Amino acid sequence: MTPTSRQKKVAVFEPVEHSRTLLGEVLENLSYKVELHKSATKISGRARGDKIVDLLIINLSLLGETYQEVTKQLEQLNLAGDEVPPIICLTTLRVSQDARNRLEQLGADIVFLQSAPFMELMFAINRLLFPKIRELRQYTRVYGGFPMQFFYQNEWQEGAVYNLSHQGAFIQCESPPPENTRLQVRFILPGTNNTLQVEAHVNWANDPGAIQDQLSPHGMGVRFLVMNQEESTSIDLFISERAS
Repeated sequence: MTPTSRQKKVAVFEPVEHSRTLLGEVLENLSYKVELHKSATKISGRARGDKIVDLLIINLSLLGETYQEVTKQLEQLNLAGDEVPPIICLTTLRVSQDARNRLEQLGADIVFLQSAPFMELMFAINRLLFPKIRELRQYTRVYGGFPMQFFYQNEWQEGAVYNLSHQGAFIQCESPPPENTRLQVRFILPGTNNTLQVEAHVNWANDPGAIQDQLSPHGMGVRFLVMNQEESTSIDLFISERAS
């Protein structure tokens, strides 16, 4: 989104007043046009028809107290399909990967535990509304939250692994190198003592002049290029433990 782009519209369906107000204020401060709803009655109207929005955020508790009730309601709402805007579903339910896959089949682009870091939700909103920020979703991606370093302009610079997949990572840093830069990145995975040093490619970097830059931490998305077997196994184990 650029300063001259049409203002994005987000509909939030959240029964808890405090959470609904907080999310609305944050999104409005980020230049979104926001609708706040405490019930599920207008979900269909905002997903289809004359008042369609760019993104729906739905607390699944509005659709039922159990997974079975939620999926039944989603089937009736018929939210799957290319013509329906992206949907983020918030839940307190601990869902299995099979259950998560089923929710995605019924229209959920992202399923978020409400206990997940709030900034991670902002980053997800960013990915859905601004396609420039690319995410290869065949790889499980988990929250990182640990320090790292990257070698650029002949020196090691500080950053943090914000989220991580087997293929790459989002690295939070104040001055990310430009797109298509090749880097060395190094970090120690929490719970281990081994330093991983991996060659990486910058797939994208936040544009300091763009509005979407306010939605997520400054940083860059990198793709890992070369890993040995030990490094690959360590990352897989970390992701598996975090994802479960």
